[in-house]
Amino acid sequence: MQQHSPLVTLRELAQNAAEKAASRLAQIQQSHQQMEQQLTALMNYQDEYRTRLNNTLSSGMSCSTWQNYQQFMKTLEMAIEQHKLQLNQWKKRLEQALSQWQEKQQRLNAFDTLQQRAEHNLKLHQNRMEQKQMDEYAQRGAQRRMKQ
Repeated sequence: MQQHSPLVTLRELAQNAAEKAASRLAQIQQSHQQMEQQLTALMNYQDEYRTRLNNTLSSGMSCSTWQNYQQFMKTLEMAIEQHKLQLNQWKKRLEQALSQWQEKQQRLNAFDTLQQRAEHNLKLHQNRMEQKQMDEYAQRGAQRRMKQ
């Protein structure tokens, strides 16, 4: 098959698009995973802070320290909720990137199939032409022998 046929060009373009989509998907997966890790770290910190608060409460604390703890816990809870919202946004981006990658991959697979069919058809055509030439050559040889 020709190296510069339109089908080869289309397949190369589809390959490039699939590679870009895969790269974007990998970046988004990495960002999503980092967001999950950050959320886990925040939630672990919240648990540790609550444990420390419970230990401190058992030995007694001043009213101002209690208010500071409460204010900090509210701030931490708000940060966790914000992080959950961001994580949901990253999840949506991840789903979209995955869908786009799958679409690009399907397109590439379709061009691969078309290219393979075209190559197969070209080989069949070449084989038929060779067979036709061989038949004609054999027929001419037989005609020459008959004339002699």
